[in-house]
Amino acid sequence: MRDRIPTFPAPASPPPSTSGGHGWTLDAVAAGLAGALKKSGHTVAVSECTSGGLLAASLLSLPGASAYFTGGAVAYASGAREALVPGTHDALRALERDRGSDNYASTTRYWESRVLWATTAARDLQLMCGADWGIAEVGAAGPSFHPATGVDKSSSGSGFTVVAVVGPPLDAQTEADRVWVRVCETGHNRRDENMWQFAAAAASLAARCVEGAEPADTAEDAILGDDARGDE
Repeated sequence: MRDRIPTFPAPASPPPSTSGGHGWTLDAVAAGLAGALKKSGHTVAVSECTSGGLLAASLLSLPGASAYFTGGAVAYASGAREALVPGTHDALRALERDRGSDNYASTTRYWESRVLWATTAARDLQLMCGADWGIAEVGAAGPSFHPATGVDKSSSGSGFTVVAVVGPPLDAQTEADRVWVRVCETGHNRRDENMWQFAAAAASLAARCVEGAEPADTAEDAILGDDARGDE
């Protein structure tokens, strides 16, 4: 399942202004996305998990944010997910019922559920906030990783996030929203830095989508596939 999700490169961390750490700042994360949204006259809503609200904070830190930012949610624990993105919560529970096992039962189950979580949460926020675009991310920042993620136990592991972007139809003749799903891996397990890189990756992917530079997926089912609808 993991190898069926297209990858998107993790933006490199800027050099730190002081010794140690990394050089991420709020304005560095989403300036490109903010510019693309302003140019298109579109609005966005975001659902975050592993990035912990950094994407929303970055969008709001830039002047003129009220023109393009409608709202966001950080749905981390199950209870928060049920309260903030109820459609996503229900979809994940339905997947467990259909499968007869929880979403951490195997690597296949885990990655199916991350794709479902990201795509459904992006659409949830888009609809609930009345935005043109919805963005969602969910992954694992480290330093340790659940066995179901499939992260190599023999190494320190790499942080990753699944990012979904849902956008308006390309033209008036098309009814369905466009959908993009990508996975971003950073190559390290430094939790704090991963959170910044996840937010920046989601912003960078979304900017390309808004600008028309990233081809949309033909359908969600091209990624979810038969594995998400029937028995293995």
